[in-house]
Amino acid sequence: MSKPEVMLLGTFHMAMEPQTVNEQQNHIHTVVEAFKKYNPTKIAVEKPFLIEEELDRKYQEFQSGELKPAYDEVEQIAFRLAHGLEHPRVYPVDEVVDMSSPSLNQVFEWAKEHQPALFQEILEVQSRIKKMENDESMLHTLAYINRPEYIQELQRVYMKLTKVGNRQHQVGVQWLKQWHHRDLAISANIARIAGSDDRVLVLIGGDHLHLLNQFLSDSGDFIMQSPLPYLPK
Repeated sequence: MSKPEVMLLGTFHMAMEPQTVNEQQNHIHTVVEAFKKYNPTKIAVEKPFLIEEELDRKYQEFQSGELKPAYDEVEQIAFRLAHGLEHPRVYPVDEVVDMSSPSLNQVFEWAKEHQPALFQEILEVQSRIKKMENDESMLHTLAYINRPEYIQELQRVYMKLTKVGNRQHQVGVQWLKQWHHRDLAISANIARIAGSDDRVLVLIGGDHLHLLNQFLSDSGDFIMQSPLPYLPK
């Protein structure tokens, strides 16, 4: 029995950069055309199953030309790619998880107040990540998000968060439990839609790449494919 392929394509959240989306429509179309060459059989997106009906409705409107894509990587990239490949739908694989007990902001505030040296370490890693992000081209942005060295730097931030707090108050660990819960659920949802002959392309925020790669690889049930050969240079 053959194993399904999974390709994780890390993206940034386009709703936060509407000007870039407006000005670089040609780059978006270039990305769509590039991943047509991978020819995925299913496209999964970072949306929860709770809005599955709404997602289906929007995709049908897009197919009929009635929907102008919002500032959203799902509508800008996934809808266009799925439509071009004549897919009947896109698949939501995200999970709704309460990330507020504690919130990430509370973790940073604890570190700032009680562990200033650790807080500074975290800021320094974030600064290095920002320098890697310093590019105005959407094509370059997608390329660095998916590079192993960038993914590794992001993971360093998360691992430093484990030290926030003390033995009585595992503040960072408590937040990371929520984050791991979400990524475990996403990997399970990907597994549920992947048939033996499928090639599943997953559009996902870059922060999720490390854990999803780990969880899906550790299962031994998938052939993991890198998006880097398909990303336009």
